[in-house]
Amino acid sequence: MDKLGINLGFFLFQLFNFGILFFVLARFVWPRVLDMLDERAERIAKGLEDARAAQEAREDAQRERDKLLSQARTEGQKYIDEARQRGAEQVQLMLREASRQADEHRAQSRIQAEEDRNRVLADTREQIVSLAMAAAEQLVGEVLDEERQRAIIKRFFTDVPAAAKGLGKRIEVVSALPLTDDEQAAIKTISGTDEITFKVNPDILGGLILRSGDKVVDGSVRGDLTALSVRIH
Repeated sequence: MDKLGINLGFFLFQLFNFGILFFVLARFVWPRVLDMLDERAERIAKGLEDARAAQEAREDAQRERDKLLSQARTEGQKYIDEARQRGAEQVQLMLREASRQADEHRAQSRIQAEEDRNRVLADTREQIVSLAMAAAEQLVGEVLDEERQRAIIKRFFTDVPAAAKGLGKRIEVVSALPLTDDEQAAIKTISGTDEITFKVNPDILGGLILRSGDKVVDGSVRGDLTALSVRIH
């Protein structure tokens, strides 16, 4: 060893010191270092696990938020559509109601106008009869007694055609002037039915038109003039 330049005593002493140092390190230091490394590894692992859990929690929260937002948008659109539908239905109801009221108003106006016209015709009936009697006197060239004149005028306006008897169960009677209660009762007796609707149309000039379903008995002056015109031509 001396030839190699190595002091054997010093070498053994250094080797002994190294052994003691190794023993101390192995016995006391390395376990603590390893424990510290294990603890740190566990903390790192736990931190990574917590980070993954936090990331998953964030992703779950994001998905839940997106789901809630989607549901909210769907519900909101549903409410909007329902509100729009209710609004449209309300508008339609208002339009139908306005149309119904307008129809009722027009119908009432027509009824009122017809009633006013009939009232005027009824009020002027005596004047019409007087004028007709005067015209009849001029035509025949003699003065007729009032009773006979009125009978002629009454037949002119209210004469019931023979074909009206048994015409039907429900009859519509059109006259040029409003008929009195007695005249209506006479028509009911002649026709044989009580289900009669009376209407006024001055355009027929005189006489009566009776309808029952598709059957028509035209005893009006206008009808007679039309038939005469056809025969002449």
